[in-house]
Amino acid sequence: MRAGLVLAGLMFSGVIALADDPAPIFSANGYGDVRIGMKVEQMERVLHQKLPYNPFDNHGCSLFTTPQMELIGLSFVMDHKELVRINVDYFSASSQPRAIKTADGIGLGSSEEELLTAYGAAAAVTPNSGDPTWHTVTVDSADHGGGLIFETDSKTIKSMRGGSYPAIALPSGCP
Repeated sequence: MRAGLVLAGLMFSGVIALADDPAPIFSANGYGDVRIGMKVEQMERVLHQKLPYNPFDNHGCSLFTTPQMELIGLSFVMDHKELVRINVDYFSASSQPRAIKTADGIGLGSSEEELLTAYGAAAAVTPNSGDPTWHTVTVDSADHGGGLIFETDSKTIKSMRGGSYPAIALPSGCP
């Protein structure tokens, strides 16, 4: 083992990432090796753990996380055993969700101004349906089959989600 390597706090794929390793990128297509469209069995192989997906929840649609993924702020929406959405939220006092970023360096804690500068005209800002003082910023993928959605308090990104439509547009991800 090389001297001077510092362990990063980011846990992913059941392996502790080294500080020298490139951080996984959050996108409309997934996060690191976890890709939108994966089946439950594929995700379990990538994450090296059994998932608590319940095919009997909400007509085959289920929102869940695992203890390891909860630590870094990730939760998943599976619809009929297929990953359709990934959420990034603060579940606890941990600051690890802030480490999850898009290719443009945008993540939880980034300012709304930074978000709008990064995505320009591709970013559509609307009042949040739950609280009109908050904003929902949507950035569609090139094919408009999915995208990224950021929730802000009109100043700072508080949560984000990526995946396919209609799951990313629905509050829970499930119809």
